[in-house]
Amino acid sequence: MKDPNATPPEESASSPPAETPSERGRPGKRSIEEKRQAVLDLLAGKATVEQLAKRLAVLPETIEGWRAEALSAIEGAFRQKPQTSERERQLERDKESLERVVTKLVMKTELLERAMEMRRNPSRPGRL
Repeated sequence: MKDPNATPPEESASSPPAETPSERGRPGKRSIEEKRQAVLDLLAGKATVEQLAKRLAVLPETIEGWRAEALSAIEGAFRQKPQTSERERQLERDKESLERVVTKLVMKTELLERAMEMRRNPSRPGRL
């Protein structure tokens, strides 16, 4: 005969009690980590929109919005150029400045060499 005071198997001590939305905090207000995990579970096929909405106490449209936002961010990440640090940008500016200085020095050197050649060889007057 069955004991009327016995705990049903689904409520046994081995399984944790289900959280209610009030135990998790304000319904609909979820942390970034909760949103991230929900989207990952959804994309991995581990849970449906409806399952996640019920578990997190939000509307299915909210879960779908998180998914759309995450997919948009992923797409944007692939389109962006790699980010450069301020240090890298400064080094690039310094490099460009040094290249201009070197170019000017090379031009001056060539002009001085031609002028010295003209002094040594006066047979070619007026030509550099």
